[in-house]
Amino acid sequence: MANHQFATTLLKAFDVLDCFHTSTEELGISDIAAQVGLPVSSVHRLIQSLEFEGLLFQNQENKKYYLGTKFFTYAEKGGRYQQYQKLAVKYVDELADLTSETVNLAISSGDRIFNIYKKDSPFIIRPNFALNASYPAHCTGTGRIFLSQMSDASIRWVYENNAGEIQQSLPEFLDMLHEVRKNGCALDNEEFNPGLRCVAAPVRAAGGTVVFAVSISAPATRMTDAVYEKNRELVVKYAAQISAELQAL
Repeated sequence: MANHQFATTLLKAFDVLDCFHTSTEELGISDIAAQVGLPVSSVHRLIQSLEFEGLLFQNQENKKYYLGTKFFTYAEKGGRYQQYQKLAVKYVDELADLTSETVNLAISSGDRIFNIYKKDSPFIIRPNFALNASYPAHCTGTGRIFLSQMSDASIRWVYENNAGEIQQSLPEFLDMLHEVRKNGCALDNEEFNPGLRCVAAPVRAAGGTVVFAVSISAPATRMTDAVYEKNRELVVKYAAQISAELQAL
């Protein structure tokens, strides 16, 4: 992360925690090292710190690691966001029923996004997003919503960290995200996956902070330009409704 103010060790520690998809999953150091792309010795040092803080525990029988009890305290502190999600889900379901397409509710973590809720399209041919799986932010509609809220310095770090996959120059990437922020919506026009189009909008809590992004995703054969424009209006409208209710809590 050259030329950037982010703390590399802290971000790598979060990468280690992100390897665990459930509270019961157990992983060995080699498994974790392979997932985060670090030497085993480096992962071992990170795990020692996470163990000290109660964020990871080791199974003494098989020597594998699992999430620690410190997460109980974080879950309790996160009650507000559970309330936010419950409110948003109502509108996600309504939007999915209205469009008959897959609607996702996403959160962000650095240069990645996670779908925490979705309602699938009834059509056989539809996107197949895994809940709580990590997806790149730079090429997804929801991800671009979150990136558009970052400072230019942070966006440059995202670009440098994903330059091999971003099919744009840095100025083009910055201009695209500035336009997303200005318009209040983002389009993924088959950049994430060939044949798939997506349009997304931000959900803002009190103070204007973007806490979620909502998206409508569909095969390009159904998401024509005319349908895209209609879905863009709908997702912006519904994201604004969710935002208004969150801000009224």
